[in-house]
Amino acid sequence: MTTNNRPTVQEIHEKLDSLVGTTYELPITTNKGKPGQHLEKLLGIPQSSACLDCADGELKLFPVKKTRAGLVPKETIAVTMLDRDELRTNDFASSKCCKKMSRVLVVPYLREGDTIQYLAPTLIDKENPAYKSLYDQFEQDYNAIRQGFIETGVLESKTGVFLQNRTKGPGHGSTSRAFYLRPACMKQYVPITVPVPEK
Repeated sequence: MTTNNRPTVQEIHEKLDSLVGTTYELPITTNKGKPGQHLEKLLGIPQSSACLDCADGELKLFPVKKTRAGLVPKETIAVTMLDRDELRTNDFASSKCCKKMSRVLVVPYLREGDTIQYLAPTLIDKENPAYKSLYDQFEQDYNAIRQGFIETGVLESKTGVFLQNRTKGPGHGSTSRAFYLRPACMKQYVPITVPVPEK
């Protein structure tokens, strides 16, 4: 059921199934968020500064690239900005990072020139026993990042198996940091398949 004009994850999942495999004209721009904004518009997700995209979860996209081994993740997924005070105060369960990742519809997309194609989505849900080991690893990664920061005051990008933190923002001098999901996470938990055209 839609809440505050925001669709549920289930609603966008059902709508997205009908969009998979469609080719969209979306010229390349400097705005890396354009594919996500385009999909949000197609799915009826209002753009705002709300913590969650949907009434009960998040929508996350990542680009894939073609290799000899098939389609693989091209880059990381931004989860949320890292607040140093919050990191000191909150364990994983009470963190914004955990809230953002507790129920996520993950959508790979393939760009070819000025066109993109959204691929089959995967719902990653903290309440699904199949993902217990994944969320255990998220918690271990978060705790390692947090403990290292509390002990040394330093945030290390290399910390974390699936969840990492690194700078976010223009230029190499940015002091803003964010949590990201590493490509290894998508490789292991998000199947990437290109739809077969109907004959």
